[in-house]
Amino acid sequence: MENRLNLSHKIIFSIIICCFFAANVFGQEKEEAEQSNAPFVFFLPAGYDYIHLDKQSVHSFAVGAGFLSGEQDIAFTELHRRFFGLVLYQPFFFTEEPQSGVPKQFHQIDAILDGRINRHQLLIIFKSAADKPIAGGLSTFQAGIGWGYEIIRKRQVLVIIGGALAVSDFGITLPSRAALPILPLPLIRFGIDTQWFVSSFNFLTGPNFSFTIAPKEKYRFTAEMRMDKYRNINDFIYEYTLWYRLFNADHKWGDFTGIGAGIKHDTKDFILSHNSTHFEPQHTSVFASIDLSILRIQGGWIFNSDYLIDGTKGSGPGKGWYVSIQGMIPVYSKK
Repeated sequence: MENRLNLSHKIIFSIIICCFFAANVFGQEKEEAEQSNAPFVFFLPAGYDYIHLDKQSVHSFAVGAGFLSGEQDIAFTELHRRFFGLVLYQPFFFTEEPQSGVPKQFHQIDAILDGRINRHQLLIIFKSAADKPIAGGLSTFQAGIGWGYEIIRKRQVLVIIGGALAVSDFGITLPSRAALPILPLPLIRFGIDTQWFVSSFNFLTGPNFSFTIAPKEKYRFTAEMRMDKYRNINDFIYEYTLWYRLFNADHKWGDFTGIGAGIKHDTKDFILSHNSTHFEPQHTSVFASIDLSILRIQGGWIFNSDYLIDGTKGSGPGKGWYVSIQGMIPVYSKK
């Protein structure tokens, strides 16, 4: 069975970025952070991506809205209430038809509500990546709701176990020949937070793992990995970055800016609404980044790219380069 409820990595990365963002905005002085560790911020994320390849160019912009509230930058045992919400819309415009019968325009919608109250975890997600989002039918979107309980609650370690219900076209047919639209899934979260190592593991329909080595040092290494499918090594999605931060974590301005270089492999999975065909562009690249916390600019060289149609490779678009600009505009904040 092919499970198509894939929790978007952009949403997961946005949670991490927003946590850093809140800590920087509300933690200008160490004393202030100790007095107020439960801010509320409403923000508008936006971005633009451009990919230029030998046989193709792709334009994409992103707009959305989100909020972050509750206790931030504290030990796991001190956390009582934290909420994060985000809705993001991102269309993709191909200058040439990627493959015969594949349209030149796609739409991606991501939404998440991630809440913690004491040891209880609430997670609601929605994702659509198709030529006709939502309107194309059950196969063009995925939704899920989950609950978990923190079975291990230590200062540097947490483990959350629970379950979720997912709604989509899972390709499962009942004896009555009707499609099964609802599927139960496990919900697993695991975190470590120490002086020299910070990590986060999430499993809903597939593993999502990220970690940082030396998170409070100027030189640090970050890794983000996930798998949505399990066909071959090309389904392994990753981004590894070596960073140099211009300020120490305990600087009065906060750890808000840095430069980095790395390598990544990324893929998208779009659905054609009329026949449920999967169109998957994949790229592998080396890159450089400038990170200003609420603004990140990344550019790189794509040395390998492929188009997959229902898992079968088509004619690749060639080599090229890309640039990505992602930012967040704080609209309202309150300590």
